[in-house]
Amino acid sequence: MKGIRILLVDDNPSARALLAAFVNNTPGLELCGEAGDGWQGLELTARLRPDLVLLDLIMPGLDGIGFLEGLGGLPGGGKPRVIILSGVSADAYVQHSCRLGADYYLVKPVDLHQLARRISALFPDGEHPEDSGPADFLLLRLGADSRLEGYGQLAYALELVSGCGRAMRMKEIYLSTAEAFRTTAACVEKNLRTVIRGMHAGASPYYVRVFGPADGAKPPDNSTFLRRAAEELAEKER
Repeated sequence: MKGIRILLVDDNPSARALLAAFVNNTPGLELCGEAGDGWQGLELTARLRPDLVLLDLIMPGLDGIGFLEGLGGLPGGGKPRVIILSGVSADAYVQHSCRLGADYYLVKPVDLHQLARRISALFPDGEHPEDSGPADFLLLRLGADSRLEGYGQLAYALELVSGCGRAMRMKEIYLSTAEAFRTTAACVEKNLRTVIRGMHAGASPYYVRVFGPADGAKPPDNSTFLRRAAEELAEKER
């Protein structure tokens, strides 16, 4: 990651201070500005032309959704990449933010290591993100939306099942993934379900080949998906 100029848009001074410290202490990242609401964020985006905006959703005045909508009206084009950092985890907010152009959606409190991985994925030095692996590659082929927070958690859980044997209980998978991402097992379960439902709704040809026709069928539950995906990974490695 080289010369990535970052704008912080968050009304919470403590959150901005934490993110500013993260940016300033991460090689290759540069803090170019801070905004306390969406209006100021749009003004600074137009003037400073950041590469990436770290954006809160719930703010006074113009909120994060309004900021995303306003990006399309900025003169000169060349919109920045956007990572949402929000305390709101409802699926409706996640999906709407991604439809408006957000690249990733991470739920607060944010794991800064995960944030660094997402930035690396958006601005890779080479053709592929440095944190990609067999699980990431398979999920992308299946049509997973890598912008969703649950994507990284699903890839991690899939690596667990593949590496530790498919007899691993779901409770253990949720707890291990939650510990790795500094969240709760309940959030992991929900986030995995969101990503899997998205793949099922999109039903790419590869997804249909692995999981069968999606029309009229319910999405596989988390356990079924992980075990079948792990079997597919094992077949690819033979």
